Amino acid sequence: MSEQGRGTAISDEGLAAIGKAFGCDRALAETIGALTHEVRMPRGSLLWPLPGRDETSLLATGRAAELAYGREGAMLVVHNIAPGELFGGLMGGQGDGSTQVEAMIDSTGAHFSTPALVRLMEGYSAVALALARHMALRIESLRRRMVETALLSATGRIAAELLRQSRGMPDRTIRPMPVFSDLAVQVQSTRETVSRTVSQWEKRGLVRRVEGGLEVVAPHRLEELVY
Repeated sequence: MSEQGRGTAISDEGLAAIGKAFGCDRALAETIGALTHEVRMPRGSLLWPLPGRDETSLLATGRAAELAYGREGAMLVVHNIAPGELFGGLMGGQGDGSTQVEAMIDSTGAHFSTPALVRLMEGYSAVALALARHMALRIESLRRRMVETALLSATGRIAAELLRQSRGMPDRTIRPMPVFSDLAVQVQSTRETVSRTVSQWEKRGLVRRVEGGLEVVAPHRLEELVY
């Protein structure tokens, strides 16, 4: 794959990501893939908005986040973007500078021109339904984050985020190992609070550091700490 901004033809890995995102078979994935291009997304790179480009993008591998920045450097995570999710353009991106999407780790993805994606929606009901599903999940994620920020303690928010990241992972192990400063931003806390909390949970046997990751050993006990 090329560097961010210089795309290449879609690969088998990209086709698999398209199939997952749009819930379609290989033939339709190839049709969709012909209208996109793949890019590498190095950690910290700006993924959206991109100057002079009206695009909706798919995250294939890695992790990204939609962020908002305050005037004095404060940062708010609006939405964490996982592989198989869409962002920008048709996903509510206004490109007005209020938020931006950044790669949190080295990632890969694909860019669609927004007009091309609209044509796909008009021509294939599976694509239109997939966009509606992605939007509904995004709204639910925003609702949940708003409730957690307003009602949960820092400990509860950390527990909820670790449970969310470990859900569906093999052996409930988060890989790569969460970066505490990144986790602190996601839960609107401080690195020191996150580090101290996770260390306490390690001593109590709730989580465990393993090679390359963090295993949630006792999810039911973390669930008790959320509220």
